[in-house]
Amino acid sequence: MLILLVYVDKTVYLRTSCLTMDSTQTHFLRPLFAIASLFLFSQAWAQECNCPELGNRPVVNLTDNDGAGTGTRTLSCDSLYVLNGFVYVNSGDVLTVDPGTVIQAKPGQGENASCLVVARGGQILADGTSECPIVFTYEGDPMNGSTPYSTHGLWGGVVINGYGALNTYDGEDNAEGIMDASGQFRDVFGGADNAESSGVLRYISIRHGGSEMPNPPVNFQNVINGDETNGLSLNGVGSGTTLEHLEIVSTLDDGLQVMGGAASIKYLAIAFSTEENIEYDLGWVGDVQYFFSLMDQGEMTGEHGFDFEGDDFEFQDVTLSFLPYTNPQIANFTSFGHEGIGAVRWHNGGGGRLYNGIFQNWDFGIDFEDADPCDAYELFLFGQLEIHNNRFWNVGDSLALDTMVLYEGPVWNGNDQIQDHFVLNNNQGSDLGLDDTFDALAGFITSGVDPFPTVTDSVPAQHQPVGTFFDPVNYVGAFEPGGENWLTGSYLDELGVFYPGDIPGCMYDWACNYSESANLDDGSCDILSCAGCTYEAAENFDPAAVRDDGTCAGFDGNSECPTDVDQDGTVGVNDLLEILSVFGSSCE
Repeated sequence: MLILLVYVDKTVYLRTSCLTMDSTQTHFLRPLFAIASLFLFSQAWAQECNCPELGNRPVVNLTDNDGAGTGTRTLSCDSLYVLNGFVYVNSGDVLTVDPGTVIQAKPGQGENASCLVVARGGQILADGTSECPIVFTYEGDPMNGSTPYSTHGLWGGVVINGYGALNTYDGEDNAEGIMDASGQFRDVFGGADNAESSGVLRYISIRHGGSEMPNPPVNFQNVINGDETNGLSLNGVGSGTTLEHLEIVSTLDDGLQVMGGAASIKYLAIAFSTEENIEYDLGWVGDVQYFFSLMDQGEMTGEHGFDFEGDDFEFQDVTLSFLPYTNPQIANFTSFGHEGIGAVRWHNGGGGRLYNGIFQNWDFGIDFEDADPCDAYELFLFGQLEIHNNRFWNVGDSLALDTMVLYEGPVWNGNDQIQDHFVLNNNQGSDLGLDDTFDALAGFITSGVDPFPTVTDSVPAQHQPVGTFFDPVNYVGAFEPGGENWLTGSYLDELGVFYPGDIPGCMYDWACNYSESANLDDGSCDILSCAGCTYEAAENFDPAAVRDDGTCAGFDGNSECPTDVDQDGTVGVNDLLEILSVFGSSCE
C-alpha cells in the first residue's frame, strides 16, 4: 500500500484508497507510520552494512551437534542463522558474529526452547556497530515493525557462563532454565576469576525472548535455583568481558539477570519485561553506567522494576560470612514504571550502590527487606548498600519520604537510619520535567516517552561513583539534558518509544527556514530572506538565493523549458501564478 502524506496549511491528511484523517486523529496512525518507516529502515540497514536484504539471505541452521556445539566459527550477515534447541559454544571454542548479522530462534518453551549458551571457558565475539547492530530474535521475525512490543517468550534468550566468583557454598552453581543433555555440565558456572573474559557483546539487540520450565524433567538439575531463562543471563561473567550498548526488549521473565562475577555494562536499555527488567544475585560486583529502563504499563509485569538479591540461601539460616558480598554500582539510570508496582526491592542479603538516577511513576520507591537472618538491612548496616543523589517523582505521593524508601521488618514501617541515609546523601523528590508515560494500541506505541530532563540537576563530587570504569558526568539520569539520545536507531527507537512531543517550526520545505525536525507548524515560515534570481545567465543572478522570486533580468529569454512561462530560466512560483491567472480562459 502506498501511503501519501499531504500537508495543507496546518492540517495533516493521510490518504489511502479509503481513509482520510485530520491532525486530531494522527496518534492512531503512528503504528502505520512505524511499520512503513521500519520497512524502509530494514532495507537501508542491510545496504549500509553491505549485507543482503533479510529475505535474500540463505538460512543456516545452528544445532548443538550432539554435544559438539557450534565449534569455532564465524557467523556473517551473508546468511540468516536459526537456532534449533539449546545450542552451546563449548569450552575452548570461539563464536564470532559479524556486524549486521541476524540470529533467529525456533519458537518453544521449557525443554523445547531454543537458546544460545556460551559455556564456561567458551567465548562469543559479537561486535556490532551503531549502524550495523547484531540482532537476536525469533524465527520468522520480519523485522519491519509488525511485531507488537507485547510479544514475549518466543524463544529462550542468550546465556553466558563464566569463571567469576560466587558466594555459594562451593563457589559454583547451575544456570537457570537451560538443559545440557550431553552430560558435559556445560550449564555450570562460577570459579575464582573475576577478571576472566567471555568475549564481546557490543551493539546487541535481544528481542522477544525468555522461557519457563513448567514441569521440569527428572534430570533437570536447576529446579531449586529457578526454571526460567531471561533475555540475557550473565552467570559468573568476569570484568574482562566487553558489554556495551545492549538492548533487551519484551522478555518473558527478567530482561537481564546477573549472577555473581564482575561483569560491567555501559549503555544498557531494557523494556517491557514480564517480571523485573533487571535482577542480580550471588555476589555480583560489577558496574553499570547509562541505563534506561521502561516497564510495560499493562498487567504482565512483576512486583518491582529491579530485584536485587545477595545470596541463594533464602530458605536457610546463613550468615554474612559468605563472600563476595553482592555489591554492584549502578549510575546514571532512568527508570520509568507504572502504578501498582515498586521501583526496587533489596532482599536476601542484597547490597549495592545507586548513583545519580531517576525513578519516576512508581507506587513506591526502594524497599529494604529485613525478613531473613541475613538480609538487605544487614548489608546496609555493614556499609554495603548506599543510595546517592537520586531523584524521585510521581513515586507514591512524590514527596513523602516513606513512599520513596521503605523498610520491611516485622511489619511495614519506616526506619530512621535508612531515611536519614536517604536525606544525607541528597536523594530528593524532584520533578525534572520528564514525560514518563506512553500510549499503545494493540501492542504498538502511539505516543512515546521523553527521557530528557528539562531541569538541570548537578552531581556533587561526593556522589560520584567510584572507579575508572565510570565517565565523570555532571547530570542525573541516563541522558544528558540537551544531549544526544544514545538509543537513536535502536529497536526501541524504531518502536516509537521516544516519539517526540510537539516540535514547533516551519514545516514547508520550500521556505527559507524549513525545519526538517518540526512536527507542529508555528507560522514562522520565511519566504523572503532567501528569495532572489536563481538563473545563472541573468545579470542579477544571486548565488545565495534559494527560491526564485521572478526578478531575473538581462538575459536573452530563450529558455529551453516549456513550463518556464516568464522565461527567467527556471520554473518557479511566478510561472505557476501566471498560469493560474489565465486558467480556464480560451486560447482563441
